[in-house]
Amino acid sequence: MKFSQPAYPTVYFSENIWVKCPKCSEPALVHSEPRKYSIPFPSNHQSKCTCSSCGFHQSGNDQWAGYLQGFVNQSCGHCGTKVCHSTEPTKKPYQNAKVTCETCQQTREYEIAWYRYRSDKPTDPYFGFDLWLQVDIKENVLWLYNLEHLHYLRDYVSAKLREDNGRHKYSMITNLPQWVKSSKNRDLIVKKLNKLEEEFRKKTA
Repeated sequence: MKFSQPAYPTVYFSENIWVKCPKCSEPALVHSEPRKYSIPFPSNHQSKCTCSSCGFHQSGNDQWAGYLQGFVNQSCGHCGTKVCHSTEPTKKPYQNAKVTCETCQQTREYEIAWYRYRSDKPTDPYFGFDLWLQVDIKENVLWLYNLEHLHYLRDYVSAKLREDNGRHKYSMITNLPQWVKSSKNRDLIVKKLNKLEEEFRKKTA
């Protein structure tokens, strides 16, 4: 089997995303109309999340339930050197962090500025809700936005011949972790994706 599909970026699949409803945990649909060239992640979008099970509804761009990453970018309070620090992504932000200046080695507390974190987490890029289509594979999490996304990835993983086909730095295939690309994991990943699709179709039937 040969994989020769276009080099789609992940955002290509982001118009309809299945998430776990934050109210009842059943599949809920996030629909958005992202700008055509919104790479690497969607911006200036009109989005809404609706759950047919419990009636949950949320729209707009202001509310964020996902991961945040904090940054310190200030002058050292002792010697004046620029102090730069970034936190691990978290859903529980805190006000200050102790940071040691690389120049004078003085440790002080600095206020953190928090920003939405959209990369490498199984959440949707609009509201930060947990994705419904996700599965654990060898201590890793593989996540998908929708069935079209799942089929595209499954076709790639299944293929024994994979053409480059003009891939770029934002293409989904280019940015896949090596454990997904490895042929030794092919059968396991395909099996897991098939089971995930089956479970999803039962849930949404």
